[in-house]
Amino acid sequence: MRSLACPSRDEARDYLAAAVELYIHGGQQKGYPATGAELDSVVALYDAYDAGFGAPAEPLKGTGLTVAFRAAIHNGYEFTQSGRKLAAIRASLMSGVELCPICGIAPPRELDHHLPRSAYNPLAVYPRNLVPLCHDCNQSKGKSVADDPTQHFFHPYLEDLPNVPFLRATVTLHDGGLVADFDIDPGAAIDALVRSRLAFVLERLKLNERYSREINIYLTSQVTALRMSLEWRGADGVRNYLLAQADVESARFHLNHWQPVLLRSLAEHAGFCGGDFAAVLPT
Repeated sequence: MRSLACPSRDEARDYLAAAVELYIHGGQQKGYPATGAELDSVVALYDAYDAGFGAPAEPLKGTGLTVAFRAAIHNGYEFTQSGRKLAAIRASLMSGVELCPICGIAPPRELDHHLPRSAYNPLAVYPRNLVPLCHDCNQSKGKSVADDPTQHFFHPYLEDLPNVPFLRATVTLHDGGLVADFDIDPGAAIDALVRSRLAFVLERLKLNERYSREINIYLTSQVTALRMSLEWRGADGVRNYLLAQADVESARFHLNHWQPVLLRSLAEHAGFCGGDFAAVLPT
């Protein structure tokens, strides 16, 4: 789980106007003849969205706008698809995001509406409400927002996640297998509400289950280095290698990415560092 650079909103009003402009499709007129005042009223909702850090709020649903205007904005999101007139939104938001900001497993392939467009029509093409996610995270996140603030997803653009270690992995070696259980460290120096929200995301997106499918594949790529470290410097050599590699991956990804968190946990496991990795990983 990580934050992302906040997109510019310099073109947000132009994107909105393009999303609803009138056009003919199948012999029928589509879109909505929005006035300047109507466009400005949506931009005012953008201001409120930013000021509230993307938290759900009834006014953001735009009930003061006409039904037809809200529907046109909702439908205008389809223009963000590749090759269509608002494809620049998608291309800009995806650019430079190597891995999904929530799971850190797969590249982002979809844009998620942080506040769902089904309820928050006016925000359907607002770049700061569109977050690049992988398919699994986008599908598991769901299309509704809970009333309970402990069940709100973090806003990758508008909220800063704590820059302290908060993701923890507990490793066990059992019956020739390695099991890592990830949770939010109860001793982490973070606010109680933040801890609850992080724990909710971990559970809602089934990240433990998904990480378990990645661990052996990832660790297999480390086997040669682990074996050589053990041969040269013993358990301390393995431990030092794991910690050094964790630092490299924290710099490449982020402090609470699952890979460096796993490596640091393995560095604390005496059996793994002492050579037990050979029993659970192919050598």
